[in-house]
Parts: sequence; C-alpha cells; structure tokens
Amino acid sequence: MLTLDPTDTNFHRLLKRQIRKSLPPELAENPALQDFLTSVNQAYIEYQDDIARVEHILEQSSGELFKANKELTRIAEEKTQEAAITSKRLEEVVGSISEVLVQLDREGHIRYLNNAWEVVTGYTVEESLNKKWVDFPLPDESLSKIQSIFESELQNVDETIRILTADHTEKWLGVSLSHHISPDNQLVGYIGTLVDITSRKEQEAEINRLVEWLNESGEAVQVSDENGVILFVNHEAARRLGKTRDEIIGSNVSEIEKIFEEAGEWETYLQNLRNTSKMILSGVHTRKDGSTFPVETSVKYYENNNQGYVLSFIRDITERVEADKKLKAYTRDLERINAELDQFAYVVSHDLKAPLRAINNLSEWIEEDLEDMLGGDTKDQFRLLRGRVHRMEGLINGILSYSRAGRIKTNKEKFMVKPLVDDLCETLAPRKFIRFDVEGDEALEIFSEKIALQQILQNLISNGIKYNDKENIAISIGWTETSDTVEFYVKDNGPGISPEFHERIFVIFQTLQSRDEVESTGVGLAIVKKIVQEKGGIIRIQSEMGKYTTFYFTWPKNELKEAESQQ
Repeated sequence: MLTLDPTDTNFHRLLKRQIRKSLPPELAENPALQDFLTSVNQAYIEYQDDIARVEHILEQSSGELFKANKELTRIAEEKTQEAAITSKRLEEVVGSISEVLVQLDREGHIRYLNNAWEVVTGYTVEESLNKKWVDFPLPDESLSKIQSIFESELQNVDETIRILTADHTEKWLGVSLSHHISPDNQLVGYIGTLVDITSRKEQEAEINRLVEWLNESGEAVQVSDENGVILFVNHEAARRLGKTRDEIIGSNVSEIEKIFEEAGEWETYLQNLRNTSKMILSGVHTRKDGSTFPVETSVKYYENNNQGYVLSFIRDITERVEADKKLKAYTRDLERINAELDQFAYVVSHDLKAPLRAINNLSEWIEEDLEDMLGGDTKDQFRLLRGRVHRMEGLINGILSYSRAGRIKTNKEKFMVKPLVDDLCETLAPRKFIRFDVEGDEALEIFSEKIALQQILQNLISNGIKYNDKENIAISIGWTETSDTVEFYVKDNGPGISPEFHERIFVIFQTLQSRDEVESTGVGLAIVKKIVQEKGGIIRIQSEMGKYTTFYFTWPKNELKEAESQQ
C-alpha cells in the first residue's frame, strides 16, 4: 500500500513546511485531516490574495497621499509667499500714506505709528512709542482737547489741535479717533488718524482776512455756485438789499436779479461766462421791500476742485442812470433849442436882410433917377450908404455862421493833410505875388471832419493875406503830430499883433483896424476858436510887431478812436 505524503499535495509552501515539521506521518495520512488541511490551505491562499490586494490598495493610496501632500505643500508655500508680498505691500502703503495712523491703549500710551508720524512731527517712531500725548510739547488748549477726547463717550471723535514739532515749528493736526472695542465688548484703546492741516488753516486764515476786507469794502461782493445758489455776500451787498446775510446765503440769484427770473436765463449766462471767463453785466436788483435799483456787475468764473464758482463785484449805478436820464433830457432840450435857434437865426437874418436889400435897391433907384442932379459929395454918400448896407448884411451872415459853428456836424472821413493844404493854397492865391511854404509829414493821414479843418485853415490863411502890409507876402503852413493830436500852424509876415489883443481878436465883431480901412465882420477868428474848442483843442498866438504872426491850434488825429474810448 502506497503511503500519501501530505506535503505532496498542492499546499502553500509555508503550510507544507509546517506539516513536515509538526505532524507525524501517520496523522498526516488521516483523510479527515487531509480535508482539514486542504481547507486551511484554501483559506491561507485566499488570505494571501487579500493581503496582496490590500498591499496593492495601500500602495496606490500612499502614492495619491504623497501627491496630495506635495500639492498641499506647494499651495502652502505659494500662499505664504502671497501673504509675505501682501504684507510687504501693506507695509509700503501704510508707510507711504500722508496721514498718520495711530493706535493708543486705554491710558493713552502710543502703541503704533506709521512713518508719516516722522514726516509730520519730526519725532521718530521708536522714540515716540509707549509715550503719552502729555510727553510732547503741546499748548494748553491742545492738551485740554485731547483730555476731552479720552473722556468722551462718543464712539468717534474729531478735533483740531496744535503741536510743536521736533524743530519747534507749530503745526495744526486734524485728529480723528475711534474706540477700539474687544470681542467681549470692552474698551481696549483707540485707533485713528492724524492729518497735517497746517496749509488748510493758513488758507482759512487768509480767507478770513479776505472776508474781513470784503466786509469792510464799500463795493457789494457776492459768490454763487454753478446752480446760482449764493454762497457768500458781504455786509454792503446785504445792506443794499435790505436783508441780513443769513437771509441771502443759500437763496438763488434769481430772487435778487430780475434778468434771471426767466427759466433758462441763468444757464445761458453761465455758459457764456465760461467761454469768456469775465463779463460786465447790467441788471436790476430787487430789495426785500420789493423796490428795485439798477446795478452794473463785474463777474468772473473760476473752478476749484472741479466745482465752478461765480464771483461778482456789484456797483449800484442809480446815480449814473439818473444822470444819464438827465443828460439825455438835456441833450433833447439842447437839440430842440439848437433847432429853434437855427430857425430863429434864419428868420431873423431873412427879416433883417429884406429891408437892407430894399434900402440898397432904393438908393440905386434914387441915384439913377436923380443922376443929373446929384453932385460928387452926394454920390459918395450914396456909395457909403450902400457900403454900410453890405457891411450890415455881412454882419448878419457872420452872426448866422457863428451860431452854427461847431453845432452842424459834417461827415468824418479819412484824408491826407498835405493835399488839403495844397488845394487851399491854390484856391486862395490872388494875382499878386504870394509865396506859400508848406512843412510837415506829407504822408500824414487823419480821421476827422475835413470840412471843419478846411474852414479853419482857410480863415487863417485868408487873414494872413488880407491884413498883410508887405509887398511880397509869405505864408507858411505846417503841422507836427503827437500820439493823439496834430498841431497846425499858419504864419504870415504881416504887421504883427500886439500882445494886448491876443485874446480880443477871438471875440466876435472885434477887429484891429477900422472897418472903413479894411472891410471885416470880425466873426472869422471867433468861429475858428469855437470850432477848435469844440474839438477839444486849443488855439494860441505868437507874434512880433512888424515882422510876423503865427497861429497855432491842435486838432484830433483820430476822432473815431476818441469816440470809442469815451463809450
């Protein structure tokens, strides 16, 4: 009989080793034991498979955990770097801001300061930490304000204090502190900011001085915003309106200025002002009692921090308007009187000339009828009579010309002086020898009444010829210009005029020689002076008896420019 070796069965090698070592052969051959060993082997094989699967799973899980741990490590390193960068940036931001960041404990000890503290006060952060405010040089009122901040029950407190910096410079600080509350709702200290407001305080002081000056000014001053809301008025503006400053500030300009009562007028005005920056505006202001008065306002637009403002300097022009009304009334009356005077002069001259013509005609008729009966003396008397008639008619014409001189305006035009003088010399030259000398800028051109200037020069040149006692007559005409005027002169080589007659010759009907010697009305020079003075000029004489006489007079170079400057 063959003996079965249990170890020859397909058992696991470790089980085979244990059977040979531990079981006697006779026991190992027992069939029941063989079935048991087979079951054990099967269980052991399954156990080994499970162990292998677990090891495989553990190996896979270990790899994933390693990868996850590596990723977490990377993320942690990135977040650490980001936190460091953020912290650095935060430190840079805190260090760069101009406001002082401050943290205090309950007793007022300084626990934190940023670098702005050193910039503002000159004290280093290191030497200032753990100190109290009383350890710094502060005026008494500032210490009192700080004490009131610590004693205040308000969560947020704003105050303004003065300090002395490390270099003993006085500065103003705006203090804003808030209570620092712990999670259990206990006060642990204060946090807040300190702002250097020294420049603002200086500006406020300057503004206060300006406001004080404006309030003392006799000119009304007003400031409004772009919406027309009045932000400031001085005392004079309030006085004129019969209101208090508080009643005016905050109201709209349309409540004061009538031209802005219509919708859209203020917006149109503001747009025009923005384009021109400065304007002169005429309007009418309304007082508290409803009465009105005319004003002239100089307004200027300016911007500050993107906000537009309108600054107005206001003048009460009631007196000027009344004066203008009176002036216009006087002008109308004067024009009416001048028209009546012209009519009167015309009528009078006509009525006076009519009998003179009748006398002249009658004397001629009598002389013709009695020609054979009249002797030489009688004929001379008739000629003298007619001469007096012609003289009288000349005087009447002179009166009429004098009354119209300077009142009847002719057109102003641009013309050259030299051709005007040349034409006069050619026109006034008689048959006997006369030498004309013309001196002056040949290119001079003026804008004025040509006919009036021509009348003056013609009169002076005619007089120089008419009253000249020399055989060879010399007449000099010249001109020199200044910035606004031209000075003309007319010189003759006649008998001269004695100084005591230098004023008299400009009086109407005054003559230096008897009219029987030289026929003259004595009106010409009076007309000359009247026209020159009407143009704002002066006329004067230089003369030496027996040698010469020179008339000087000034004349406007540009009457258009003068008219514009007077408006």
